[in-house]
Amino acid sequence: MKLSRLLTASTAVLALLVVGMLAHITLDAWRRYEATTTGLQALRLTQRAMVAAEKLSAERGPVNAALGDRQPADPARRARLVSARAATDLALLQLERELQTDLGAPHPVAITSLHGALAAARATVDQLAALAPAARTPERLTEAVEQMFALVPQALDAVGGYTLASERAYPRISRTLIRARYAVELREYAGRLGSVLTVPLAMRQPLGLQHHQQLQTLRGRIDQLRQQIQTPGDANAAALAPVVARMDAVYFGTGQQLVAQVEQASRAGRDYGMDTGQFAQRYVPTMTPILALRDELLREAQAQAENDHEHARRELIIACLSGVAILLALTLLMLIVRRRVILPLLRATRAVIRLGDGDYSRDPGGLQRPDEIGDMLRALSTLRTNSIERQQLELERQHLIEELRRRADTDYLTGILNRRAFTRAGNQQLRRAHERDESLSVLLFDIDYFKSVNDTHGHEAGDQVLIQVANVVREQLRDGEMLARHGGEEFVVMPAHCTQEQACLLAERLRAAIAEASLTLADGHILRVSASFGVASANGPQAALDDLLHAADLALYRAKRKGRNRVERAA
Repeated sequence: MKLSRLLTASTAVLALLVVGMLAHITLDAWRRYEATTTGLQALRLTQRAMVAAEKLSAERGPVNAALGDRQPADPARRARLVSARAATDLALLQLERELQTDLGAPHPVAITSLHGALAAARATVDQLAALAPAARTPERLTEAVEQMFALVPQALDAVGGYTLASERAYPRISRTLIRARYAVELREYAGRLGSVLTVPLAMRQPLGLQHHQQLQTLRGRIDQLRQQIQTPGDANAAALAPVVARMDAVYFGTGQQLVAQVEQASRAGRDYGMDTGQFAQRYVPTMTPILALRDELLREAQAQAENDHEHARRELIIACLSGVAILLALTLLMLIVRRRVILPLLRATRAVIRLGDGDYSRDPGGLQRPDEIGDMLRALSTLRTNSIERQQLELERQHLIEELRRRADTDYLTGILNRRAFTRAGNQQLRRAHERDESLSVLLFDIDYFKSVNDTHGHEAGDQVLIQVANVVREQLRDGEMLARHGGEEFVVMPAHCTQEQACLLAERLRAAIAEASLTLADGHILRVSASFGVASANGPQAALDDLLHAADLALYRAKRKGRNRVERAA
């Protein structure tokens, strides 16, 4: 795997791990926030259910007064009963509305059945209140009171269910919620304690053994609840101390003394001096501090729950912001690493590959960077510069070698091949002709009376004649036909793939071109010269270049002897 792909894959894996970790942290914070939100709703329902239970308990006071009232009924007592019932209905309506929101926790009370039981109990109370006092038997009075008693546990069950939901969301307020429930139960049992006296007060009868046993049992339960509420150890015990002290003074002082007075009057056989309505007016207010304690505990739980909910919200925000910041930082880091490390490394790699391939056209760039990547890129740039210089030196050396070779193979005056180069190329051409079983011809010629040109016009003019004659002949030749200066005023031509007859025709054409050419000297004089040609051909593996040149030389001298400016072939 290439390094770029490996780095990309590693970066992707790292990004996935970081995103997964951040997602886990954020999801955990979100779940805590959702749990605290649900817990707040459950706590609010707990409060609603406690209020509903308290209103059901409070309604028993006016009920007891109505059951002990004479005919015609006291309007004030009837008004208090109506007001109590309205308060109960309002509390139940508020609880029912809250229960319409699904918390994911079981609803421990069926509002429909509670409404039905409440309606039946109220109907029984109204029937008894409409009767004459003499018609209200103890059994029927006890039945009405028991029906009212049965309503409260249903509401208290709702308190227990939502208390558990709140405790799961806020473990730190579990003790406070339990004490608040104890306060609700204390209010209920305190009401029941007063309700035990309803029948004796209404019937103007002394307390029976059953009544005394009920009072004793209820006092024991009330004392237990009092001890549970007053158990030390809470951080907010100092704030609750005045409320607890008022409860002790008002209810456990005044309220309990009022119940004790009724008991003492019963034992002494004296008149109670009050009926159920008067007893309720004096006894019910003593239970108000119990409700104050409940409300204080609920406020404490509510404050703690809101603090925990706010803390969970802050943690969620911090988790989200931290996740976004980490993702942005990771993205920025990856971009920086890609831009500052990976891409320069890739460019450096490509630059090294180009240098290895001999391509020095592009500079790697990044020379201004102050870091290690910059050092590497500067080193590559230096290597490129040195490579370019070496390449230029190599090219110059090659050019020089080519120039030296060209000069070694070229006649310095005419620019055509010299004798040595012709000998080498001629032997190669001869070998190819042997391989292909072809004939090879050589044309050897020199300029007639060239010595007289030098003697008459000077050696510089002679050189100009040699140059112009070489140009004339070169213009007549085709590609692949060699022209060389054989020495002095002698020239040699080797045509390609040519028989002796074709060579003779070529020689005649060259001779005529030389003879017809007007050679202009540097001083303006125009000369005409002629040339004598000797042609020799060979075929077969025994042929040699020296033999061809020797035969052509003999034919050349024969052309000289026969009058010059002519073509002779070897015998």
